[in-house]
Amino acid sequence: MKAYAFLLPAIILAAVFSLLPFLKTFISSFFTVSQSGKVLGFAALDNYITLFSDSAFTASVKNTARFTLLFLPLNTVITFMAAALTRKRRKLTWITEAIFISPLAFSLSAFALVFKEIFRGEVSIANRILSTSLLWLDERGSAMAVLVILGLFLDFAIDYILLISSFRSIDRSIIEAAEIDGAGAVRMLFQIETPAIKTMLAITIFMALKDAILISAPVMVLTEGGPFRSTETIMYFYYLEAFKSGNRAYESTISSMMVLSSALLMGAIALIRRKDA
Repeated sequence: MKAYAFLLPAIILAAVFSLLPFLKTFISSFFTVSQSGKVLGFAALDNYITLFSDSAFTASVKNTARFTLLFLPLNTVITFMAAALTRKRRKLTWITEAIFISPLAFSLSAFALVFKEIFRGEVSIANRILSTSLLWLDERGSAMAVLVILGLFLDFAIDYILLISSFRSIDRSIIEAAEIDGAGAVRMLFQIETPAIKTMLAITIFMALKDAILISAPVMVLTEGGPFRSTETIMYFYYLEAFKSGNRAYESTISSMMVLSSALLMGAIALIRRKDA
């Protein structure tokens, strides 16, 4: 009982500031609501039907899926390999660790603005380094590529910390037993150590998936959804409709969908951890 008593204040705060607002938003998604917030009538599923009939929204769903399919495997492979290569403590590993963790010292907006300057225009820094003449942020494919690269930088540090911590927390007796059995470096990594950190690896993948689905601020700063809405994601579409246009129907409908999607992801993570417990 004492444990629940200590948890009670947090539960009350979560209910007041998270659960109740969500329930209100979810209920509002089934009603017609004016810009002032006045309920005009019951809409049933009309808001959801209208939303999915909107070509701009379906385009944002496709853009989000495209970003996710590019970002998720790259982020997983890069962070895993970085953690794997530096998992053993040596004299100078602190230098690489400091470099890999350094993105945490900068804000998201600052990173996005730096990237915008690096890839801006035909005489951009990126073009000078690569000896190209691309208009990176003005072409569909290259704009998405830059957004993916920015996403990798933003997620890398925290995923790296989680994975390298997991590698270094593996029971040494397991490693020593494998070494005695003659396990080579590759076998040690993929058959002994990786299975030992599979729960944390799955968590970082789900976290990256959540970040990919909810990405909005980097889009806002870097591309503003352009060119021709080719980088307009679901959450950036939500920002335009909810805060720029004042579309209350879309606001409540998209909010409800994204919260439920995030809840499903968190539920999947909980199931994975429960299975491995």
